[in-house]
Amino acid sequence: PYAATEEEIKAWYNSNAPFYDTEIKEWVPLGTFWSGDWTAPEGEIYVQTTGRDRLEILSQSIFSSSQVYQNKTLYDLAKVVLEDAGIKEEEYWIDTELQEFLIPYAYFEPVSHREALRKITEAGLGQCYCDRNGLIRLEGYSYLQSKTEPDIVITRDDYFKKDNPNNYMQMANYIEVETQPLRPAPTEEVYRSNEPISINAGETISITAYYNAEPCIEPVASIEGVGSIAEVTYYSWGADVKVTSSTAGEFELVINAKPLKIQGAEKIVAKDDDSIRENGRIKYTFPKNPLVQTRAQAQKIADNLLAYFKDPRRDLTLEWRGNPALLLGDRIQVVDEYGGEDFFVTQQNIEYDGGLKVSMEGRKADGVE
Repeated sequence: PYAATEEEIKAWYNSNAPFYDTEIKEWVPLGTFWSGDWTAPEGEIYVQTTGRDRLEILSQSIFSSSQVYQNKTLYDLAKVVLEDAGIKEEEYWIDTELQEFLIPYAYFEPVSHREALRKITEAGLGQCYCDRNGLIRLEGYSYLQSKTEPDIVITRDDYFKKDNPNNYMQMANYIEVETQPLRPAPTEEVYRSNEPISINAGETISITAYYNAEPCIEPVASIEGVGSIAEVTYYSWGADVKVTSSTAGEFELVINAKPLKIQGAEKIVAKDDDSIRENGRIKYTFPKNPLVQTRAQAQKIADNLLAYFKDPRRDLTLEWRGNPALLLGDRIQVVDEYGGEDFFVTQQNIEYDGGLKVSMEGRKADGVE
């Protein structure tokens, strides 16, 4: 035995040639990860670390744009967040379905880049994850539904244990989605100096003003008293203002703006009367999301959730030999003595201790529109 060089490994990977065991057909990447702290126990012959993918790394950085985005789609907002995080265009993929969701006024309080992506994905009822090549993927709701043929068929000879639990706890036949429409209020005074500010002749004073309400749009700063505004930078939460004066005296800084407030929030309901008669009313309330602002968007979310959750679901838990090439979101067909059913892969736990074993969870594909 010998240690293969990086050049040899790369050549084998690119050629898909067998590596020692003639049963191995190709090399399959399991992901792109960045190592954390390393542990090297004294007296042991191994070292240990934890690999973090790009989304985990994005949970450690903060997205604080200080902007209000007007008439941007979820697609546009996702690009803003990813680019702010320093993710290159070739390192992510955004489903064009997210271009269908136009957000009149979008505003993010300081959150991690990962949380900002989660809110965007939730507002489109999609999914966001890192694929095997380290690519961040934001997929719309219809992406999985476009897959009509299974990528692989798993037979009774391939798995050790299979279960299709009847998930009544995950059933809902009465769906509520509340809109969070941000609208500009009339112009009002959002900042005034607490007390008069003294200034000398020829002096320049810098002030960071924080609005009484945020976010705000169309801010205008003015001076009451001596002096004038030399420079101002506006944000959604406040402003940096420089005041200068040719004469000594006092002044107050005043800023007027239009606060954005939730106005005209509505609860959109989708229900299935047949399921309610049979199972009783089981309500699910969609989490409030500041990016769900229109009736059409809320109705689409409610209708899609109802179509999937109105009947008891028999999803999949499977322990089987595994296939490292299988990806999250792939459509599989599992065949037993009663026939075959299709599922979308939602989770995989891959273990190798001389033999490959995979614990898999799947979401039922049949009946999804």
